[in-house]
Amino acid sequence: MSRDHLHTCSILGAFFAANPVKDGVILYHSPAGCEKMVLHAACSHDLLGFERDRLELCQVGNPEAVFGGEDKLRASVKRLLADRPGRHVFVTSSCAPEIIGDDLAGVLRSLGSPRVTLLGGAGFRGDLWQGFSDALALMVESLVPEKARRRPSGDRVNVLGYLCDRLEHDHLANIRVITGMLSGLGLEVNTFLSGPTDTRQLRKSWDAGRNIAFDFGDKAADALAGRCGQEKVRVDYPIGLGGTAAFLRGAGRAVGRERKAEALISAGLRSAVPLIEAGRGTCRCKRVGVSADSQRLPGLVEFLLDLGMIPAWVQVLDEGRDVLPRLKAVLAGRCEKARINPSPEQVRRMLPETDLLVGSHVEKYRYGRRVPVYESTYPCLDRHALSEEPDSGFEGAVRLANNLANLLRMRNTRLFGLDDELNRLGFEERFHFRRL
Repeated sequence: MSRDHLHTCSILGAFFAANPVKDGVILYHSPAGCEKMVLHAACSHDLLGFERDRLELCQVGNPEAVFGGEDKLRASVKRLLADRPGRHVFVTSSCAPEIIGDDLAGVLRSLGSPRVTLLGGAGFRGDLWQGFSDALALMVESLVPEKARRRPSGDRVNVLGYLCDRLEHDHLANIRVITGMLSGLGLEVNTFLSGPTDTRQLRKSWDAGRNIAFDFGDKAADALAGRCGQEKVRVDYPIGLGGTAAFLRGAGRAVGRERKAEALISAGLRSAVPLIEAGRGTCRCKRVGVSADSQRLPGLVEFLLDLGMIPAWVQVLDEGRDVLPRLKAVLAGRCEKARINPSPEQVRRMLPETDLLVGSHVEKYRYGRRVPVYESTYPCLDRHALSEEPDSGFEGAVRLANNLANLLRMRNTRLFGLDDELNRLGFEERFHFRRL
């Protein structure tokens, strides 16, 4: 299994960091193709009202490639500042201007406006997740004022590093669940990144005693610690039963509320475990291929093992700092034969013996006619218009188990592969879509 081009470019990660800031305008200093890729991601992944005028292009064409695009960028930013009073301009670069040597930081400094932030974004500087992590840190450094350390109450926290690639109900449900678990520990969430917010709230990120940081929020937490003296608390992403328990224990330990965390874990397990039993019966002994980012992958694989599934292979989509040792620790003693980061040819050879894939629409496009695919990571084209359906916390574990079980049950019906059968008989898929 190989990574898709959508995964390998940091320009999308910068967009996912800035898009939830609803009073922001995102200006791409890039060739038109880069902006079109981001626009496609925005319009196809944002059912709750992406505003087209929040995405602007300062096109780097042939003249700019020869003579530089600094003057054009300066004029574009000045125009946006004048035409959009009260809006913050997030400037995102691309490969071309950085290769030709445009000094974007110098251009923005010369404007002297506090309403401008440079987010980077050159594709060759990292993948989607690296771009997201870097952009969060740059947003914090630009927007959060330096404050003398106050006496930390420990009851107000920032949550950093949640990747909200779509402002849709399943992500909003995850934010609700994570916020609710922290509330159960007696903690009030001050700023949630990335989630629906505005620059006013971002500037208030200093007003918290601690930063609860997932993997992708590590750099932003370090930036806040340097500016405001806040404590960084690294936690696991709460997916599955084990991942949720680890999240609560980590947060509880940081604020000295271990007993309260253990009480929440016991109550969550008592309610969740009976509800996933039906799904566990369907999932048991089924072979599964898994593809996800390093923040979600260890907890996701552990939960699949808890359901009795057998990971045939595991694909890490990004270069997480310590994901391979964590992943091997999860598999140790339970499924040590699972292939890690197999080649596409190895995946194709294993596919006939695979019952289910957990990945993205990329896997669905490549293999979905042969094996059912559950979309769990970006891009998720089939998860539009869902009601609040989290996959985090104990509530999300129940939904995830049932969704996986339902996919496996569907494979045992005549409906799976129906499109292929109709096409074999001479019907075209678009004819049936038109009828529907």
